[in-house]
Amino acid sequence: MSWIRETDAAVPAVIKCMSINPDLMAAVQNLNANATFGSSALTRTQEEAIATVVSLVNRCRY
Repeated sequence: MSWIRETDAAVPAVIKCMSINPDLMAAVQNLNANATFGSSALTRTQEEAIATVVSLVNRCRY
């Protein structure tokens, strides 16, 4: 399909799949950054560790 353009954007595949709608992709990235990290007294490393364990428990590959 010649109308599809691929790029080597340095984003996770779960976000890259939305690249056909750049506004949506940016909004999801912004939501994730604001909702997931930085709004607590935990360090980024602690937040990432919790997110990793929750993903593991939920059997989420992302």
